[in-house]
Amino acid sequence: MKKLISLTAIILTINLLSYAQCKEYIKAIAPSMLEPYVSDGNFFAPTIYEGDEVTLKRTFIGGQRYKIMILGMDLWQKKVTIKDDDGFTLFQNFPPRRHKELNCSFTDWEGNEIPCLGQTYFEFIPDHTMTLLIKVKVQQIAKRKKDRVKGCLGIVVGYLPQKSRN
Repeated sequence: MKKLISLTAIILTINLLSYAQCKEYIKAIAPSMLEPYVSDGNFFAPTIYEGDEVTLKRTFIGGQRYKIMILGMDLWQKKVTIKDDDGFTLFQNFPPRRHKELNCSFTDWEGNEIPCLGQTYFEFIPDHTMTLLIKVKVQQIAKRKKDRVKGCLGIVVGYLPQKSRN
């Protein structure tokens, strides 16, 4: 029984250290990746396997400029979908299945049209305070589930400080 408790404690400790290392990694690279945006200080950085999907629900204040950025797991394609509370898709970086021939693009806050295929960030200004659901699915390359690679994925949110706005 003591061995079982010790083994469980070791596994939990390894998982917590893995999460802590992932979070620290994302925390270290986020500031330079978000510039000129400033991190809001919250770092969602799970350790996941290729083929997995993560979801984050966040509230955004109306009138504030934001950048949502997906970091880590650089070797794998990441499908990003951002929806509002009503289920309306605000952003996705891949064309919908039924429209594979369409080019995917979005308009940033300066009015520039940006192709979003493979894009791992989204800049926007909500017109009112809203909660968004951010889903990220990491491509699975391994043929068998047991051969999947584990890595660090981060979803970070930055805002543009008042003094930086033009």
